[in-house]
Amino acid sequence: MPNPKYLLELKNRAERALSTEPPDGLTAFSVAWALWEAVRRRMLMLACKREGWTGEQARDALMDERIDNTRFVELFSAITLGSVWEDSLPLAARKLWPGILKAVELRKRIIHGTSRIGDENLQRTAWNVLRFVNRLHEHPLGDPLKKLPKKTKKTLSDESLRERIKK
Repeated sequence: MPNPKYLLELKNRAERALSTEPPDGLTAFSVAWALWEAVRRRMLMLACKREGWTGEQARDALMDERIDNTRFVELFSAITLGSVWEDSLPLAARKLWPGILKAVELRKRIIHGTSRIGDENLQRTAWNVLRFVNRLHEHPLGDPLKKLPKKTKKTLSDESLRERIKK
């Protein structure tokens, strides 16, 4: 599971790529997307800790999961007993969420070798991803770019977490 120092490094690299002259949209988007993928796991870990599992239990249960945006939303709802991801977002982040969903298509186009993407589109999308991640510091679960809360009372079993996730 990525630690906050690594997440901040990804964030800084994406910002640097966008700040160069000329801006490097492809690098910025790629690094910003890697940041978002790592933040998704951190958010699920924060949800698990709030619900009464330890960080180790969360890591073990989530290790084999392929967590794209759709699966992330499903897991968030399962772990938090039906809470809707979008409803949990701070207002500023909620407004940016549709852009994150649209960015999936851009990512697919890059991976499959489409050359007609446009550097401005890459830059704009990278900034949207970075803005979204920055807005998560106000999330009720906590800031994913900071350390996980140290104190967690193990109140739920490993099996109960796996049961919720596998449904």
